Amino acid sequence: MQKQFKTLDEQILLLQERGLTIPNVEKAKRYLLTNNYYNIINGYGKYFQDTTDHYITGASFNEISNLYFLEEEIKKGVFNAALQIEHHLKSITAYHFAEQYSDQTYAFLNPSSYNQQKLSDACRTINKFSNILKINITDHTSPIYHYVSEYHDIPIWVIIDHLDFGGLYHFIRELPDAILNKIAADLTPFFSENNNGTNPGQTFTPAIMLNFMKNILEIRNVCAHNKRIIEFACHADAKYFSYLHDQYSIQVNDTRKDFYNTFIIMQCFLSKTEFGILNNTLKKRFKNLSNKLNTITINDIFQKMGFPQDWQLRAPLPQ
Repeated sequence: MQKQFKTLDEQILLLQERGLTIPNVEKAKRYLLTNNYYNIINGYGKYFQDTTDHYITGASFNEISNLYFLEEEIKKGVFNAALQIEHHLKSITAYHFAEQYSDQTYAFLNPSSYNQQKLSDACRTINKFSNILKINITDHTSPIYHYVSEYHDIPIWVIIDHLDFGGLYHFIRELPDAILNKIAADLTPFFSENNNGTNPGQTFTPAIMLNFMKNILEIRNVCAHNKRIIEFACHADAKYFSYLHDQYSIQVNDTRKDFYNTFIIMQCFLSKTEFGILNNTLKKRFKNLSNKLNTITINDIFQKMGFPQDWQLRAPLPQ
């Protein structure tokens, strides 16, 4: 049966009948109009309900809207960090790919430039690069047009910027082991910088790197497509990396799919300043929300995201 349309007044009445306090009806109507009843109420109202349809005594529309706003702000911070990670990975990958194939033109279109055990996947990446060329080769404002016209070749550091994070992940995943090892090695200073100089050496393997990238890609897409992050879980656990997980008291048999686990692995790809900004931004947002919750606590939200209790009260990281 088709879901029946409800006017803003009907939506407000329904919420009130279910026990939700609405301090400012006109403001609430405007908020629902501009942010979508489904996104706000169905997405976040459930955290303030004691049954499927009824709200906890004292629960207010303001609490729901504040939780929604918190998540929006968190997603902005995480998405920005994901862009920084993407930038670092593109730069390091382009350097080592160019280093390996310095004497070849259009090496990224050559199947022999990839891991020969992953050629079927590599062909899709080659096709993606080919499509990027077709789109940009006649665009006089594109650097691709310039390099083809002037040099009859395109450096990998130019075309790699046209890959999104998903395309970059697959490109890196399909590279030969020799290049993968160099990329993983060049990421370890990020971890060391964020962990008082601790050097994980070769224990930060390409397998761990790619697994971490995949989970960061998943959380990045949640942020980009405005999906809910509070109860999000990656498809697979982040691989256990003792240098990182031991300091957070996360054990090898623990589940590592939630947002918190994805958040902490981001330090393997971000500078101390970048990760400090992300960490402190989240702390500030959570602390602010904590002061605005009355019927539930911030720890109720932390539990659904994998964060330790009272995480917002921990000391900020240096930036």
